[in-house]
Amino acid sequence: MDLKPGKLILFFGLFCFAISLVLVYVLFFVLEEYENGGLLSILLMLIGFFSIGLYLTLHYYKYRIIIGDKSMIIKNEIGTKKEIYWTDIDKVDYNKTFNMIVVLSNKKKNWISPIYGQIVDFIDPKKYSENLKKLIK
Repeated sequence: MDLKPGKLILFFGLFCFAISLVLVYVLFFVLEEYENGGLLSILLMLIGFFSIGLYLTLHYYKYRIIIGDKSMIIKNEIGTKKEIYWTDIDKVDYNKTFNMIVVLSNKKKNWISPIYGQIVDFIDPKKYSENLKKLIK
């Protein structure tokens, strides 16, 4: 089974790219006064929207969680793979601060976004923490 992000992430990433193109237009053709922080604010917004658009677009095309019989493989945006065997999972927790699901295996933390919450269904319920049990109920 292959878990991947929804199209909404792609559309939001492309929307951020479109905003960055509008900011490039504003930077070169509309902005006349470079004093009072106008240039700096436009540049910071351009960098911010371009970075968000790039991350979300890469996340849509590259990020995958592949569920197998013996393990799950997490491929991130830059192509790095992590394989977690079902028998090696010690505990599954939920971090409220970062709003992430944390899978502890081999004394390493693997952070998974809650949009892939269905991954919890494949893990033994005995390994759930109290925070995660409260969230599921």
